[in-house]
Amino acid sequence: MTKPWFEVPRDLYFGGYKVNCSMERLAECVEDLAEGQNLELEPDFQRHHIWTSSQQTAYVEYVLRGGESSTTLYFNSTSWIGSPSASGSGASFQLVDGLQRYTAITKFIRNEVPAFGSLYKERSGKTRGQPLTIAVNALPTRKEVLEWYLLLNDGGTVHSSEELDRVRELLDGE
Repeated sequence: MTKPWFEVPRDLYFGGYKVNCSMERLAECVEDLAEGQNLELEPDFQRHHIWTSSQQTAYVEYVLRGGESSTTLYFNSTSWIGSPSASGSGASFQLVDGLQRYTAITKFIRNEVPAFGSLYKERSGKTRGQPLTIAVNALPTRKEVLEWYLLLNDGGTVHSSEELDRVRELLDGE
C-alpha cells in the first residue's frame, strides 16, 4: 500500500536537480546527465509506448505553441551527487515519468513525427517552443523509486472519448 502524502519524504515530490532543455537538445541533455551510468528509458515499471502518432503530433504541437503543463520529465539517478548510494559502478539513470513525452519529442526531432503538417527538417528554425524540464531525483533504492512512480501516476483519470467529444461540440458552437 502506498504511504499517505504526509508520510512520504519530501524528495519523492521534488527532483534534487532540475534543468531546462530545448526540444532539439533533449536526447543530448539526457545522455549528458546520464554520463557514466546505465541509461534506462524503459525500466520494467515504466508504461510501454502507448501514444499513437496523432497523440505524439498533438503533444509536439502543444509544446511548440508554448504549452507549459506536462513538460517535465522525471528521472532517478542512483549515483547523483549527494546520493547515499553514489558509487559509479552499476549506477542507473532511469526515466521514471515522461516516456510518452520523451518519445514524441525525439521522434519529431528525428523526422518521424510531423507537427503542423511538416517534419522537423522542413521547419527551418520554427521549433521555438516551451523548453522541457529534466528533474533528477537521487533515490537510493528501487523501493523508493517504485513508490515515487506510484505517487506520480496513481489516481489520475483519463478523459473519456465522450467527455472530449462533448468539449469539441462546445468548441464547434463557438
